[in-house]
Amino acid sequence: MSHDRITQVRIRGLRAIDELVLDVSGLVTLIGDNGSGKSCVVEALSMLRLASKPLSHVPDISKRHGDFLSLWRRGSGELGLGVTVEGAGPKIVYDFTIGLVGASARVVQESVDVYVDALASEPLHVLIRTDNETRVFEPSQNRLVGVHEQSASGGQVQVGAEALALPWLGVAAQPAIRRLVAALGSIDVHVPFETRGLWLLSELGLTVGPRLPCLLETATKLNRFGINLPNAFQTLRNRGGAAWTRLLERAQIGLGEDLRDFSLTPLGRGHIGLEALFGAFPEAPLPADSLSDGQLAYLCFLVLFEFHESNSLLVFDEPEVHLHPQLLGRVAWLFEEAATKAPVIVATHSDRFLDSLSAPAESVVLCQLDNRRAMSLRRVDSGRLNEWLEEYRGLGAIRAEGYEEHVFAQSQTNPKTANTP
Repeated sequence: MSHDRITQVRIRGLRAIDELVLDVSGLVTLIGDNGSGKSCVVEALSMLRLASKPLSHVPDISKRHGDFLSLWRRGSGELGLGVTVEGAGPKIVYDFTIGLVGASARVVQESVDVYVDALASEPLHVLIRTDNETRVFEPSQNRLVGVHEQSASGGQVQVGAEALALPWLGVAAQPAIRRLVAALGSIDVHVPFETRGLWLLSELGLTVGPRLPCLLETATKLNRFGINLPNAFQTLRNRGGAAWTRLLERAQIGLGEDLRDFSLTPLGRGHIGLEALFGAFPEAPLPADSLSDGQLAYLCFLVLFEFHESNSLLVFDEPEVHLHPQLLGRVAWLFEEAATKAPVIVATHSDRFLDSLSAPAESVVLCQLDNRRAMSLRRVDSGRLNEWLEEYRGLGAIRAEGYEEHVFAQSQTNPKTANTP
């Protein structure tokens, strides 16, 4: 692998999740009833992305995701999150825990382990933090030192009880720290795009969305909800070549073969808007506001995948929203293609999405609640699935008829064995 990717996600004590270890490679498709924990995985990965930013993490997570009393699983009192990163160097394992100390939530544990030598019995402990002390490995001294002893960056590192130490170690930190921060920062988490019509956006008081103009700037990714879609199109158009040709050809599948091109129109005060040019009306481009919800969502997906190569992990919750079944099938194939570049996690309720997968036995994971109302995982039994596929067109059709219990293996009682290819 040429760049770092997230290869394992660890979640503990988050709402429906007691303890979960999910190995990630290629496409991972999470299915299951409402309340079975799928969206908890999506939310946890959004929290993990925050670990790359120099914030006061405890209040920031609480502001974005809710009070910790509502986040913590009942009876837990601790939220543990972690990832494994591999690709551009030695394997890195990162974990942190936010727990209750006295009457307030604070960071009680944080660690970074680097497997410099695959044959070594112990990793190199680059960061070890407890409730009372933070220590970082100093190469010049070949030992762990307290952060207040470190002066490689010309000063002391100040880490409060409500902040993770990782993003505060700075540019002078070890390469493993810099790699880890970059990998966490390139986790790309998405929910359905904000494609509602202007009349609904106005009713909700929303002034951003892919239908609307945006301030012109270079796009490095498609932002959540697709709010910078015109900028993303402008960036891809400037790239030109195969990327733009591919985007246009794929757009014709969703918008019609008479789609000729896209234009980015200056609208004053530094804003641009996206317009589509159709063969029947070459002199009257159609603004994004005139496209259907499904057409606009499809364009957002096309742009999302064009930027995916730089991600360490792409996560999408319910891609089926707004899409016609045929177009959703096309998007499912694009998810599979994207997963060959960097891992992808999709949470879906769509049987059509499942039917469109070329290798459901390798990617689909069933999420269920056990007798403790804790999330458990079941993987496809490929032998049983092949037998059922003699009569059904796909896993989605099997599930729609209520026979999914027959094609999944028994629940994994120990989540640490829950591997997804």
